[in-house]
Amino acid sequence: MTDDNFSSYVELNEQFHRIIVELADSAVLARQIARVVTLPFASASAFVMVQARLPEAQIMFTVAQDHHRCIVRSIEAREGQRAEMLMREHARLARRNLELALRNQHTRDLVPGSTLIVFRNHAGGQT
Repeated sequence: MTDDNFSSYVELNEQFHRIIVELADSAVLARQIARVVTLPFASASAFVMVQARLPEAQIMFTVAQDHHRCIVRSIEAREGQRAEMLMREHARLARRNLELALRNQHTRDLVPGSTLIVFRNHAGGQT
């Protein structure tokens, strides 16, 4: 993937997420999303550029794109629960990608504020 292609991907990814929020037609949701995306690492493409440098990048982008397609199909089919489940899985993928980026020495230094981030596992311990 070239830098130009990747820049296009980032723009389209942000547009996709913006459209999904607009389609929800919920002022409450729009306000909450607007509030959340101001937080570090919370926007749709917050660390996508860093992810592109990971060895797993092609697989991650393929899965993310499949999530997008399945979310759209679920919305079109009025399958709200399925769309919600897919969106939750999409968010989990983003967290997993951030964890990979922070664990990789070559990409960790590209993430602003990375030294301030600590992940907790399900047992409460740090990872």
